[in-house]
Amino acid sequence: MIMKRYLIIVLVMGLAMSLALTGCAQKAESSKDAIDATKSIETVEEKVTYLVKQAEAFYKSEDFQEAIDIAQYILSSLDKDSQAAKSIIEKAKEALSAKAQAAVEDVKKKLPGFGQ
Repeated sequence: MIMKRYLIIVLVMGLAMSLALTGCAQKAESSKDAIDATKSIETVEEKVTYLVKQAEAFYKSEDFQEAIDIAQYILSSLDKDSQAAKSIIEKAKEALSAKAQAAVEDVKKKLPGFGQ
């Protein structure tokens, strides 16, 4: 009985530690928070993996500038050859451009003669 309790406690603690290390797969509040969270991660590879996931989460939530900021940090400070970071920047810039173009088109529809 005591051994069973001990085993359960060890398993729960192990699970808690693994969740803490992976960041519970939750998106950080900002790119700065995500970057700050890597201070407790030991290897560059793990930092890059964590930050790529964070950048992807920002991209999926359409927070494109935060995704770009994280990807640029990866390239400038951790892995200058990261294809994942380069891809995120490319996709996010395309999405920002499309969003800006859609905003311009919306204004054109609302204001006759705008941009002519």
